[in-house]
Amino acid sequence: MGSLLSRRFRWFTGIMGALGVISTGFLLVFVFAALTGDLETVGKHPVDGKMSLTLGVFVLWTVMYIAGFVYASFRKHDTTKLVKLSMLIVIIDGLMNVALRASNLPLTEMSGMLGFFLSFTTATCFLPWTVRQAILVAGAVLGVNAFCRLTPIDGSFTWASFFGALATMLLVMPGIFIAWYRSSSRLRESQFYFLQRRYGEVRRELTDARRIHEAMFPAPQTSGDVRFTYRYQPMRQIGGDYLHINSCPNHDGSQDTLSVVVLDVTGHGIPAALTVNRLYGELARLYAEDPFIEPGEVLALLNRYVRLTMASHSVFVTGLVVKVDPSKHEMVYANAGHPPAFHIRADGSIDQIDSTTFLLGAVDDDTFESKTVSVEFANGDRFIAYTDGATEARNSDGKMLGIRGMQGILSSSGLQAEGSWPATLLGHVDAFRNGPPDDDTLVIEIYRPVSSSSQRMPSAREVYSDDAEAISP
Repeated sequence: MGSLLSRRFRWFTGIMGALGVISTGFLLVFVFAALTGDLETVGKHPVDGKMSLTLGVFVLWTVMYIAGFVYASFRKHDTTKLVKLSMLIVIIDGLMNVALRASNLPLTEMSGMLGFFLSFTTATCFLPWTVRQAILVAGAVLGVNAFCRLTPIDGSFTWASFFGALATMLLVMPGIFIAWYRSSSRLRESQFYFLQRRYGEVRRELTDARRIHEAMFPAPQTSGDVRFTYRYQPMRQIGGDYLHINSCPNHDGSQDTLSVVVLDVTGHGIPAALTVNRLYGELARLYAEDPFIEPGEVLALLNRYVRLTMASHSVFVTGLVVKVDPSKHEMVYANAGHPPAFHIRADGSIDQIDSTTFLLGAVDDDTFESKTVSVEFANGDRFIAYTDGATEARNSDGKMLGIRGMQGILSSSGLQAEGSWPATLLGHVDAFRNGPPDDDTLVIEIYRPVSSSSQRMPSAREVYSDDAEAISP
């Protein structure tokens, strides 16, 4: 607004000053011609002292606008001061025109309200006045004009003077309308600019928040005796699904035990992401204190945390905790209200792993059951888990994919390469879904390669030592 006002103020004062220079120049030519004897009158007015007074008023009027132009050109001014100065200049302009008409000076036929109408309308076209500011300027000049018309200063009172004073109000109506229209347009443009700028700031903040949020997710593990991969599709830039991984070597030096936690916070967007951030810190603390903590105990501690800190805000969490020990060919899991997972065995059979307890934060410690289930997890087996964004996907008829739909995809997709199930499932979900996702979607796959280091071949030293023992006497 400051740069706009300064630029428009210079345009306004420059144009009015140029008009003043031209008018004064013509008047000077006429006066000079009269003084040299070439002219005795200018129009119907004799060249006398009154003509010189008129010339002085024109010069003063011109100097006022030129001074305003110079004042705004060489210094940076406060917006409020420049607005007040523009209003003052136009008021003085109007008062000078009223004075010229009231004093009956020569060459003042176009003065009075017609002269003020020109200045006022030009000002509203260039200066970013509000309607209130335009009415203040017009009211000051119209009030003085009405006083001059209706008092003995301008002759005796007549009804013609009264109605003439009322009629002059119509001259400022176009300027007030222009001020209203331009003020409304500026308001809409400034609001749009503000919203656009604020949207850009929020978008950049969300981009940074998503980068921080996704930094909490682990990198896929494609080597070792137990591996995992996943695909995450947030509904918005950041979401409420989360995956936590903890891998720790066994005490006997055998293969690493892998613990996987899948969480789904109620809600979407920033509130859910903030909740995930808090749960991330709590999970990091739990596994730092006990890397081999059992899934049921993890859910019990998380339930207490959610119950005490988030349930009062109607925030709840579904959770699935899995621990795989390749040395025992065993998978231990606990499910707190999370959608059923699937255990795909090496022979192609599929077992559904249902919930074992309530969702986190719904009940207190005494009611919460931290039940843990153990199943065999051999070489070639796979474990598929997902969040409800996959099962709640709807087609054009409004039908949800559901758990049976997920199981149908697993059964009908045939043999898949190791670690390819997340991409395959998300592809089928996107093909089934009508339109953009309605919820965050996370799909993970935990798998053991067909050939594992747990089935270790004996070394040459062991083979030869065994043969030596066998043939020794």
